[in-house]
Amino acid sequence: MGKRKKRLKTPESGKHRIAEMWVIKITLFTFAGAMMCSFVSQITTSRSDITVSVMLLAFMLLISIIFDGIGLSVASCSVEKLQKYAKFEKQYNIALRLIKNAEKVNNFCADVVGDMCGILSGACGASIVLQLCAQGQFARWTAITVSSVIAAITVGGKASLKKIAVKNSEEFVFMSARIISIFVKNKKRKK
Repeated sequence: MGKRKKRLKTPESGKHRIAEMWVIKITLFTFAGAMMCSFVSQITTSRSDITVSVMLLAFMLLISIIFDGIGLSVASCSVEKLQKYAKFEKQYNIALRLIKNAEKVNNFCADVVGDMCGILSGACGASIVLQLCAQGQFARWTAITVSSVIAAITVGGKASLKKIAVKNSEEFVFMSARIISIFVKNKKRKK
């Protein structure tokens, strides 16, 4: 009578716990990253001229578009498509890990990096508007035009790259694995 019922640990409960931990980790990482990006963008754009703000804006838009394409290609790629790259062992193994963790990779690339780049592009856009308005331009139309151009480039760039990323997903994934492999040390094999 006094015996307690033991909870059975199922594989599903372990996966659920891992998924919950990922959500908590990525939320905290995004908060810290967004705060840091906001701080850096405020300092950079408030002390720079319009040329630096435009260059930083273009860079952030490009990063956002590329990472969105990477996230989508990882989510749409299959292991079978990567077989032709099996001879490149290190990069192939990294590519397999990317595909195995497609949900997390897509979340990181498309959401985390995309949101941080969005914060920076917004700050750069605001800086450009303020600088143009200080030169005597029409404030309302300048703000509307700059924000519309930023939105159009972001959405149009992502839309055009998505088609390419899905069609050539294995090339995108393998290219990403090659870049990652530069920063990953080779593991020494035990004899």
